Amino acid sequence: MKINYIGYFNPLIYSGGGEMVMRCVIESGMTRGHQFGISAVRPGDCNYSDSADLDLVADVFNYPGTLKSLGAWRDFSEGFIKKIVDTRPFIHFNNAYADVCNLGYLPCSGDNALEICPHKSPTHLLRNLAAKDFSAQCFSRNELVQRLFQHSKLNVFVSPLHHLICHKLLNLIEVAPSFIMKPVIDGKRFFNQNLDRDIDYLFVGIIGEAKGLNAMREQFSDKNIHLIGKLFPGTKLDFGIYHGHVPYDEIPHFMNRAKNFVFLPRWPEPQGRVVIEAALCGCNLIANDNVGAMSFPFDISCLENFRNATDEFWETIENL
Repeated sequence: MKINYIGYFNPLIYSGGGEMVMRCVIESGMTRGHQFGISAVRPGDCNYSDSADLDLVADVFNYPGTLKSLGAWRDFSEGFIKKIVDTRPFIHFNNAYADVCNLGYLPCSGDNALEICPHKSPTHLLRNLAAKDFSAQCFSRNELVQRLFQHSKLNVFVSPLHHLICHKLLNLIEVAPSFIMKPVIDGKRFFNQNLDRDIDYLFVGIIGEAKGLNAMREQFSDKNIHLIGKLFPGTKLDFGIYHGHVPYDEIPHFMNRAKNFVFLPRWPEPQGRVVIEAALCGCNLIANDNVGAMSFPFDISCLENFRNATDEFWETIENL
């Protein structure tokens, strides 16, 4: 098939968690003989073809939330998205909550039953400017957002929890069929090396309240806890052993030194792949119900459960 890929970030250039997944999806599709044209806001690629057989739409509202980055002022035009949603056969891939919520995280945890979002305010001027959104309406009730989920041939989610919360927020009577994709994991990089485990507790990720900083402080400030990752702007770290940002290739070594991996996000994580990587490295997991990875109905410490994830995705698409 000839496929248009439409995503906010070009996954062949950017390396965020969602972009890493989409890169694997595209590369797997190429090995199966599919051809791709990439259209992305950043860095500004447009290789859209009206003659393509299918559009693959991924996290189209995933814009950065700062004025410095120009936020939603650099985005796909509404007419372009409407054209896809209303006239094209498309698959809608969700790696995050960006297509149901335009706040930085999901502060309602999916429990907002109202059309008015209690976490939006006209006094949040910089945020409102960056998001190009001055209303208090829940983003999931936006007509274009709802049509994105209703008109797709398939809505793809990255964990059972992710699927559940998106559907709670959308509150739609009719919605397109769903597919929950298994995590894409590099088993050659993340595995138990049987090292001496001299780190009692380990955290890897953005260090801030969204990822459970306060919960970690309350439970582990007097413990041998090591923290790896960038500090969220304005965050002060006053406990544990801080390693700063560590290259991705070095993360498996730290996980193999850790007895326990800690991940206690305040708000729902679509997946939290780092938890699976830690489990494959032999860590005991200390996680809460906000971790999408923990909602899979199988043992996430067993690599066999993740094999052929992208092939299963493409087989589903090809059989539609």
